[in-house]
Amino acid sequence: MIDVLVCASGADEVQLVSTIAQRLASHARVLRRCVDLTELLALTRAELGDVLLLDVDVEGLSREVVHEIRRGGTGVIAITSPASRTDPATLGITLEAHGGIEPEALYELLMQAGLEAEDPDQATWTQDPDGEAPSAPMMTVWGPEGAPGRSFVAAHLAHELSLLRGESILIDADTYGPCLTQLFGVLDEVPGLVAACRASDKGALTPEVLLHHSPLVSDDLHLLSGIGVPSRYIEVYDNALEGVFAKAREASNVVVADVAGPLESESGSSDYGTQERNGATRTALAAASHVLAVVAADPISVTRFVREAPQVAELTQSPITVVVNKLDSSVTLASIERTLRSRLDFDACLALPLDAATVSRARWDGVLLAESAPKSKLRQSLTRLAAHLHHNLFR
Repeated sequence: MIDVLVCASGADEVQLVSTIAQRLASHARVLRRCVDLTELLALTRAELGDVLLLDVDVEGLSREVVHEIRRGGTGVIAITSPASRTDPATLGITLEAHGGIEPEALYELLMQAGLEAEDPDQATWTQDPDGEAPSAPMMTVWGPEGAPGRSFVAAHLAHELSLLRGESILIDADTYGPCLTQLFGVLDEVPGLVAACRASDKGALTPEVLLHHSPLVSDDLHLLSGIGVPSRYIEVYDNALEGVFAKAREASNVVVADVAGPLESESGSSDYGTQERNGATRTALAAASHVLAVVAADPISVTRFVREAPQVAELTQSPITVVVNKLDSSVTLASIERTLRSRLDFDACLALPLDAATVSRARWDGVLLAESAPKSKLRQSLTRLAAHLHHNLFR
């Protein structure tokens, strides 16, 4: 017996409820007709109902709400009509019904929705509405805690790739210490990432909207600024961030995401209205087409990297390139690489030399090395890194 929840009103709701009661009574039953989302969420949190028939124009409905309902084990079918104002695809719903649907077809939809709910992590709410895979590659820049140079590498890598590939987008998805606006010396009155996630959650994010929230910081490089105030990480929901990444890949030739170091999942699941602080990093690693793992050339950073390496391997199925940052004459790249390979399988290990004075001058001026020290050995190493990654991303 399929237990059905209904959150809708009007003629279509009446017809669907009538069809279930009169023609599908031996297979399904209407458990509750909900008046609003508050009542509906209370029922789904209590794990009542196998399938939900949902009016797509219900006030307050968003992709996040749909996700929470489905994660609770309830499949979702959109109730649509010619008068519907919302496209179900923008909410991540692919199953649709209308008042005039035949009983057999309705039963088939109920069965499909029930099966879909059994594996919410693979559910279609995470997919792009048009069903097409993003064309542009996405590079996620990660590194362990302790300032190994993630943001520095991400900013310069994004700039160098924009010189090679044209229009690119750099996303500051660090939920602990976002700083890319400072590296570029730009003002940040409104966090672009928060605005983009809000639009994604409402199903209103398009490549044009994303670019509107991502001003140019160089000729071909857009910056989607970070959360600014640390507490705003709760506004960067994982599923909304997935939508941001997908649209960024539609809007540009290359996407680079800078993320925080912590990887631990804080809980197995979260109630509606909550968000794990490490969720952005985990989501960015899962969405990446290539991961750049940054480690500083010192024993503390290497130890932290080795400790976190197994989780990185679990979170991404994409190729990994390791960058050993701040390398000086006290240690060799080969010795560090041997240590790292003992815990993590990666494609290549490249180095960036220590040049604290050059980096400090660039930071105080709010510019990149391409402007402040274009002929420095560090900038030349960054250029070679970008060329290496460019070859791997676009081969």
